[in-house]
Amino acid sequence: MINEKQRININNILERAIDIGQRMLVTGAEVSRVERTINFICRAYGVRHVDVMVITSSIIVTIRGADIGILTQMRRVPPQNFDFQRLKALNQLSREICAQPRTSDEIKERIRAIDTMEQTPLWASVFYWAMIAASFSAFFGGRFEDAVCAGLVGALLRLIQYGLSRTKLNAYCSLVLLSFLGGMLANSFLWFGFDIHPAAINMGNIMPVIPGLALMNSIRDMFSQETISGLLKSAEAIILSLLIAAGFAFSATGTIIAFETLWWVYLLTSLVGGFCFHMLFHGHIKDAGMGAVVCMGAWGFTMLFVALDWNEFAGYFAGAVFATIAAELLARVYKCPATVFLIIGVIAMVPGGALYRTMFYAVSGDWGKFGMHGIKTFLYAVSIAAGIVIATAIWETVKDRLLSYKKKDAHISGDACAR
Repeated sequence: MINEKQRININNILERAIDIGQRMLVTGAEVSRVERTINFICRAYGVRHVDVMVITSSIIVTIRGADIGILTQMRRVPPQNFDFQRLKALNQLSREICAQPRTSDEIKERIRAIDTMEQTPLWASVFYWAMIAASFSAFFGGRFEDAVCAGLVGALLRLIQYGLSRTKLNAYCSLVLLSFLGGMLANSFLWFGFDIHPAAINMGNIMPVIPGLALMNSIRDMFSQETISGLLKSAEAIILSLLIAAGFAFSATGTIIAFETLWWVYLLTSLVGGFCFHMLFHGHIKDAGMGAVVCMGAWGFTMLFVALDWNEFAGYFAGAVFATIAAELLARVYKCPATVFLIIGVIAMVPGGALYRTMFYAVSGDWGKFGMHGIKTFLYAVSIAAGIVIATAIWETVKDRLLSYKKKDAHISGDACAR
């Protein structure tokens, strides 16, 4: 028989669970984590039948039981806006709810507090963007003067992005306009007689705007059998990435640089770039430091495999495996989602520079090189995603085996005590 009071209470809890899941998805959590979180929260209140479906733009949850009947709620999800501190806080809240269920009003108050957390101030985001642009300009083969110019352009682009965000301009149009202005600003140094390479400046500044993180998450979702969500997110990320890269490339002059990047420059720029990326996405300085070390280590593994004459895609795969395992270990130490460290850990491998080269050859009409670089860019992304998924699967298998051993030992100890 349906208990109306219990039904109303569970309906409110379901709403709070979706509130948490929606915010986790927006702040950067992968689909599988959001589904598990909603499932665990509902089960913490005694619900035994929970069906959750999460895609890019919506969350649908149905729960059922003899005392509550069938309840379904659906929520539309706004666009992603990566925020690591909010993601950590939401994950911690869900853990606390599962350990000790709270009332709907208590959860609502905690969510409100998370929503009102301070964001990264504008001046700090300008600095981090400039450092990211300068670091990755050197990472992709630019000289010191190219990196300095990339940093200056990056600071201006962040201010322009802030101004565009205050208008009612479509988000896609804003990013395409921003990328075109970035290319124009890179070329402006040539107009004043500076000996710089606009391509190096563009490849540095494409990294903060290109949705490489969303692309990695989408391919990761597809490998994790979240096919619908993965396809939707990857299609959106690919289209947006092509538009952004085209915006930079349309205004480009000169040629694609091909300078030799020294190994220590690779490691240093990946460390600085990873740290600043984490801080740009409102991360904690302690997490940013560890994430930057993971980023440097992952790229170090990639370079090592290439130096040993392995296929370069195997190097990207190995780097992703290292980043995944390191992120999972750090997640256990810091009690937070592995995503916080993993996304930054693979950022140096995200093929932003390769995508820029692809679109550069497209606007130059060199279709042979366009096709070759386009395929390589896709294979880079697949290699990274495959490394993440396989390492995650191995990790989960080992973790489940260890947990089963612990439960078995506890059961044996309990039997011994009973005797």
